[in-house]
Amino acid sequence: MVRSMEAVENQQDPSRATLGVVEGIVAYLWWGIITTLYFRWMKRTDPLELVAWRVLGGLPVMLVVVQIRGELPLLRKILRDRRAVFALFISGLLILLNWLTFIFAVLNERITEASLGYYINPLVSVALGAIFLGEKLRPLQWLAVSLAGVAVMLLALTTGSLPWISLVLAFSFGGYGLVRKQVKAESEVGLCIEMLLLLLPMLALQVWLTASDRTIFLTDAPLTWGLLIGGVVTVVPLILFSRSARKLRLATVGLLQYIAPTAQLCVAVWLVGEVIGDRWPALILIGLAVLLYSFDSIRAHRNRS
Repeated sequence: MVRSMEAVENQQDPSRATLGVVEGIVAYLWWGIITTLYFRWMKRTDPLELVAWRVLGGLPVMLVVVQIRGELPLLRKILRDRRAVFALFISGLLILLNWLTFIFAVLNERITEASLGYYINPLVSVALGAIFLGEKLRPLQWLAVSLAGVAVMLLALTTGSLPWISLVLAFSFGGYGLVRKQVKAESEVGLCIEMLLLLLPMLALQVWLTASDRTIFLTDAPLTWGLLIGGVVTVVPLILFSRSARKLRLATVGLLQYIAPTAQLCVAVWLVGEVIGDRWPALILIGLAVLLYSFDSIRAHRNRS
């Protein structure tokens, strides 16, 4: 069998793969713990202002990253492609919705629901691929997606309402990945263009928040600094993840992605004091679905190799 160049490279240089695993773990722990605690610290800030500053603070950092990586020519090339620009504008809106929903969940002590959304996100992505791209699901993938669907219905029955936070997070991020598949660009370049396209709307939003006396920018020194570092909080894990993904097999990255929701769940229960209560059966079903999906992904990767 012919192995991928990436797998061969990792085989020849185990230290490269080890570094990739470390970078991936740090990236997902950052998303699960640091990002969550950052928004907890910023809880007196309007969620809309937090979202705005993820773009306003993140764009300068992303431009520096793209410049350092020598990818400005690629950025300019994509900006001349109207179809790619439109796709990145849509993906930018989807990631904006994802960020806003997550921030709402953290500020309202509903981090458990957020973690469930990120647990089922890979399963939603598989389902969206089957629906919109005609990708065929393997039997275990069908079973995993079905179990996740049953878990969502169980959550609705036990809580008396749809777990909308979990669903919005899962489908917005799944949709984001689906749209981004249509654009051939490195993750850093794509995110940089998304932020560029959202820059004017976010500036307008900040002006409106200021005019409405709903801003803490320049009125509270610690929180103002918090807003300014929001871009760094956003960009650092993305860079680590991107570096990690270039060094690792897809199956390994697929397993590492569950670190973030697990860390979020730990923060929710042990630091914030959220109670899982009647959601245990649904959580167990989601855990089983994740195990089936991961097992199937590893087996499929080995068969291809």
